[in-house]
Amino acid sequence: MGETTFIVDDLVCRYCKDMVAKLVTSINGVSRVDINIPERTVNVAYDSRITDAYVIQMTLLKAGYKTIEEPRRVY
Repeated sequence: MGETTFIVDDLVCRYCKDMVAKLVTSINGVSRVDINIPERTVNVAYDSRITDAYVIQMTLLKAGYKTIEEPRRVY
């Protein structure tokens, strides 16, 4: 299992939270998504044999969500 947290600069409202959750949970291998709007963080747990942090980040970027950084990754 892998886990990563992204800071998403434009995660500012409930609609954004719902859209990000829908996008990330649609990725094969993602098992959990926790989103904190005030901190603008998206924490994702995933099966590292199926996907990785790069795929998650690219999915967010393609949808128009700008990720500032990936502050921590847990393996």
